[in-house]
Amino acid sequence: MRLEQVIFEMLTESTGRALCDSGGSDGRHWQQNQKKTIDDFRNEPQATMCGRWADLEITVSLFHKLTSGVIELDDLCRTFNAEPMGNWNSDIYGVDNDQAEWLKVEGFKVGDSWNTYNWDNNFSQVLQGTDLTRETEYGEEHYVLLQIHNGADVRGGYTDAKLFKVGDWFEPFQVVTDDCGFSVEIDGEWVNLGWHGEWINNHGSCANDDDLAPFLAASKDQPIEGCIYE
Repeated sequence: MRLEQVIFEMLTESTGRALCDSGGSDGRHWQQNQKKTIDDFRNEPQATMCGRWADLEITVSLFHKLTSGVIELDDLCRTFNAEPMGNWNSDIYGVDNDQAEWLKVEGFKVGDSWNTYNWDNNFSQVLQGTDLTRETEYGEEHYVLLQIHNGADVRGGYTDAKLFKVGDWFEPFQVVTDDCGFSVEIDGEWVNLGWHGEWINNHGSCANDDDLAPFLAASKDQPIEGCIYE
């Protein structure tokens, strides 16, 4: 199965409804995502910025982030992901005992687990993961188990974990970076603004209000589309 299809299926995976969550009858991520096709996700902006001054918001499409090349599928990933998931009864988030044993037999070492909700992050949905490593004849390779939060309350509503290999040209931390950039044309010249945990202007310095002003003026209260940086 292609990477895009795996991510699409994760984004549309039903994670159920809890009586006390805030999703109402139709407000959970999986319910909204099931109204979309894979082309809808392909055609959505990689990133958007909108708002005014103090409440300026950035949104980075999780679909575009996860299909940008930062992760990929190899035969081990396909084998793991094809197995039916049982109960989440192992020590690894989103993984059952049989799958945890399979990972051990295949030489995977389990590292840290993390959740993007626990720090400032602009992904369109919360992402939870566990880092893995595996020794090969070519050296240490990096993998990650990923779960997408498809519910309403961040304390629950996660997909089954899927296994991915970190792309050859990437480091594990880049799976969760939300760096992105935006451009607007002002008086015939293009002005750029990048997000790298803070706003960076055309000159590579920290942006100030004067750097942000053209973007806020150009938006006319509508989102400005941007692209993901890797």
